[in-house]
Amino acid sequence: MSALHRIPANFTHMTMRSTTPAAALMGGVLDAVKGAAILLDPSGTVLASNRHANARHSCDGQPIETVLDALAPLASADTALALAGVRAVLEGAQRSFMLDVSTIGEPPQRIVLRVTGLDAAAGGGAVVQLGAASFPGTDGTVDRRQDMSFRPMFAASLDAMLITDAGGMVISGNPAAHRLMGRNESQLAGMVFGDLFTPGSGTAAAGDAWQRLMRDGQWRGEGRLLVGDMMRVLDIAGSAHIMPGRHLITVRDITESQQLEAQLRQAQKMEAIGLLTGGMAHDFNNLLTVVLANADLVMESLPPEMEEVRDEVSQMIQAATRGTDMVRKLLAFSRRESLERRPVSLEVVLAETQALLARLLPSNITLVTEATPDLPGIHADPGAVQHMLINLATNARDAMPTGGTLTMRGAFDPAVEMPDGVTSPMVTITVQDSGRGMDDEVLAHLFEPFFTTKGPGEGTGLGMAMIYGLVQQHAGTIDVQSTVGRGTKVIIALPLADLRVASPTPRATTLVREGATETILLVEDEEMVRRAGRRILEKHGYRVLLAGDGAEALTLLRQHGSEIALVVSDVVMPRMGGRELYASLRDEGFTMPFLFTSGYTDRMSSDTVALDPSVPILPKPWTWAELTASVRAALDAG
Repeated sequence: MSALHRIPANFTHMTMRSTTPAAALMGGVLDAVKGAAILLDPSGTVLASNRHANARHSCDGQPIETVLDALAPLASADTALALAGVRAVLEGAQRSFMLDVSTIGEPPQRIVLRVTGLDAAAGGGAVVQLGAASFPGTDGTVDRRQDMSFRPMFAASLDAMLITDAGGMVISGNPAAHRLMGRNESQLAGMVFGDLFTPGSGTAAAGDAWQRLMRDGQWRGEGRLLVGDMMRVLDIAGSAHIMPGRHLITVRDITESQQLEAQLRQAQKMEAIGLLTGGMAHDFNNLLTVVLANADLVMESLPPEMEEVRDEVSQMIQAATRGTDMVRKLLAFSRRESLERRPVSLEVVLAETQALLARLLPSNITLVTEATPDLPGIHADPGAVQHMLINLATNARDAMPTGGTLTMRGAFDPAVEMPDGVTSPMVTITVQDSGRGMDDEVLAHLFEPFFTTKGPGEGTGLGMAMIYGLVQQHAGTIDVQSTVGRGTKVIIALPLADLRVASPTPRATTLVREGATETILLVEDEEMVRRAGRRILEKHGYRVLLAGDGAEALTLLRQHGSEIALVVSDVVMPRMGGRELYASLRDEGFTMPFLFTSGYTDRMSSDTVALDPSVPILPKPWTWAELTASVRAALDAG
């Protein structure tokens, strides 16, 4: 307890009738003071009071808290500030104290509270005066005006503001402080500066921060405060000695802004990953093109009786094809790949996803995939659908740490309700787990970007938001049903394809020569890809001219334009890329067909020259069969 409350048990209250001659003399001196005046002992109890004070209240022997409330009823914040000033003087923290305030009675009155400390040789204690506010021209005018200008700003500030004494104990707080800290005025008065720093929060130590504030007069740093059941991050600024023995602490809640900054950093990191992935994909697909093309050439040259060698080359081709799928998944993850919606068999997607999940899911989780007979095809990007299923499976795995069952089911629904209220026939994909489930609060925020129930470093909070975005891009719907302790069910509905989808046939390993004779200009900056492409096309019967970039290709076009039947060009090259080459070619009047090829391209590119949507694109890595088929199709169409 403070000195104001520490009254010795054996203390005998003095009254005017029982005072010593010295006390009586002091009472007489107080009678000469204009306004109420009282003499306090070091504990804060009234030893003597003048007639003005006793006319309002019987003061002698009463603690200052009771006397002050009787003589000058003040607002709680003003009372706390006044009592803190009295305490500071009694404890010797300061020699005197003055406060200009208004009473809360009707009509309100402006009064000046003056506290003057007495020397220890005289027994200590203090004299408290309560008089009318100073009029213009007196010494109190400035103090009163300062108080009148400060208090409205103090009360109206949107930032929490605290006034502390010389030891860091809170004397008063504004309404914003009450709201931020969840404490009323009396509860705030029990706080100290160090309470704004939760132990172990990794912020500046409270003692060090206070010492710097006292030494430098200003300090700013970060704190942590548990408000209710939530840890709030605080931006704390201190200004020392705003008045004798008084310090102002401003506190701003920056919890949400820090979360937004973290989300921005995460988004920037994801964007950087996307840019890196896009750049790597181009180079990596060039390498895979060389591997696949040369593997095809080797396979073509091997006689049928060399079964063991042909099998080894076949495994090489399969490994390179898996590398191609990996690059596409990276591009899909980073959202750097445009969706290519086409008729797709959901049964095939489920089968491929099951094979991938066999390596992802632990042995204590049983995976079941099934589809109803004669399931119609869906109009979708198969890579995007697979990405959604893998993401949902990952969430289900985390929700079943002790194991369980994960079911993926494809079915036809003749009447799925769309957001506009219209029903439409759709194919549904149901992903259901037997995990711990989610409550209504989590479900309400499930699709919000960066929302996650996982710990730091365990999740980005982007998975469900990306799934929602992919479903929207497919003109589909998504519904999530979950009960705590009973698992989660996610139902994705996707539009039907125009035609039934036949299961894809394995990639052909036997090549058919057509005896082609046309001249083709192959434009490619990667030498190994150029060489592999030329060998394949020449083996197919074509005559091939080579160029290392668009500028070199233009020179060859001007020399052999009438001979060239088709231009096959990479999109991204130094000096002049495929876009610029195509534009220049058309500007100069060349009309031969054109075929783009690239390890990474996007028709919505922000480059200065966009790809003509009528020009076909052969994505890398390409195989012998894919290259020759695309070339033949472009020639025939031209």
